[in-house]
Amino acid sequence: MAHGQATLDVDGSDLDAVKRSPRSVWRWHHILATSAIGFAHGAFGERTYVRGDALPAAMSVRRGHRRIPTDRASLAAAFPAASGRLVIFVHGLVETERSWFRTPAGRDFGGRLADDLACSPVYVRYRTGRHVTDNGHELAGLLSDLVGNWPVEVTEIILIGHSMGGLVARSALHHAHDLAHPWRSQVAGLVCLGTPHTGAPLERAVARTAALLGRSPLTGPLRRLLAVRSNGIQDLAKGYLHETRGTDGQRFDRSGDPPPPPPVRQLFVAATLSRSQHSIWGRLVGDLLVRPASAADPTHNADVRWLGGLHHFDLLGHDRVYDAILQWLRTTPASSDVQAYPFV
Repeated sequence: MAHGQATLDVDGSDLDAVKRSPRSVWRWHHILATSAIGFAHGAFGERTYVRGDALPAAMSVRRGHRRIPTDRASLAAAFPAASGRLVIFVHGLVETERSWFRTPAGRDFGGRLADDLACSPVYVRYRTGRHVTDNGHELAGLLSDLVGNWPVEVTEIILIGHSMGGLVARSALHHAHDLAHPWRSQVAGLVCLGTPHTGAPLERAVARTAALLGRSPLTGPLRRLLAVRSNGIQDLAKGYLHETRGTDGQRFDRSGDPPPPPPVRQLFVAATLSRSQHSIWGRLVGDLLVRPASAADPTHNADVRWLGGLHHFDLLGHDRVYDAILQWLRTTPASSDVQAYPFV
């Protein structure tokens, strides 16, 4: 283990005893361990070292929270009732795919969509501490393998991303377009739930603080402490999902990309703690982590649904959010009744 890395052991002998304990005890221990690892990697990125498969070295498809290889035999065994309509779920910062299952009623969006739309939900787990563009590139490759080896012919793909997951999904679409991945033409919709398309105010405040602290040798140690935060978190300052490189191969700028070209439809769901659409408090605080002006970025050609009285993590499982997604997926572009809300 490299110096300065945090370590989390998820496969040592101490867990063997837990595995022999009652099923419920082991289940909750694994959930807590996975959540802790997701947080560590999201917050500190590659500075965190993890043993075991709680967070794999590579992005992976998950079924029942187990890693599923993307070869045809493994996918056929894991998805015996596979549909040609795929819904890909991409979680947010410091999370894993388990975040989609923490719903009051115990039913996640994927399971409900499988019943209502006869689709196959597919959950992705990735290291949220990496640069968004790196995760987007990896997601593009993973979807190429997934679609190429899916047990039945894929006819449609819907991407649903929560928070940072929306940026990763958008980045994957651009990588797929640039690299001419065949699955790109099968994407019919992109849903972003509380995604900071123009950046998150909290990270911008931290970045400004770090810059100010760096001006004095007395506050240098504090600046270095703030610099420990992961690349993924730093990308959230302005919603970065693309990179440019200098002639020496090093990154020197990362900037936002234009929205994906047609025929990909987009739905941006923005939430505010305030129950009033025009509340100043709602515009300033948003859903606690993302302001509506960022989640509903008007520069994109997207349908927008505003939901009041919800916080950032309600977007993962609230009935009102699900109803908005289902309504939008069932609506054709010509008859869409999803109204854009003019956030400023």
